[in-house]
Amino acid sequence: MASWILSARAPHLLIGVLAFLAVAGCTNHLQERQLTTPTDPRAQTCVASCDLSRGQCEQRQRVREQECRMHYARLSADHETCLATPGALCIKPDTCPAAEMTICTIQYEECIVGCGGTVETRFSMPRVPGT
Repeated sequence: MASWILSARAPHLLIGVLAFLAVAGCTNHLQERQLTTPTDPRAQTCVASCDLSRGQCEQRQRVREQECRMHYARLSADHETCLATPGALCIKPDTCPAAEMTICTIQYEECIVGCGGTVETRFSMPRVPGT
């Protein structure tokens, strides 16, 4: 009898678990991070180093994106040539993702904390327009 009850409740449990996972997946959109740099004048050299590292990271990400786009353009031209060849097996190249700056932000925050700064994370409920 217990197995029948469990099997009768399984669809409800599954829906509940899926709903929880869907809501949990939205938490990144409700998360606000506040970075506070250290105010100690001795930490300014450290902060300047963090700024330089972040700039270099972002530049590397932009270069990767640019190189990917150039490679994609070459592969696309090869693909077009391949399509013109009867009986050829042609593989369409994947598009390039945009430059991913999240890693640079994370590294920058970690660097600033290492200099004596802080990162505060707050979770907030979405605001309903007109209320």
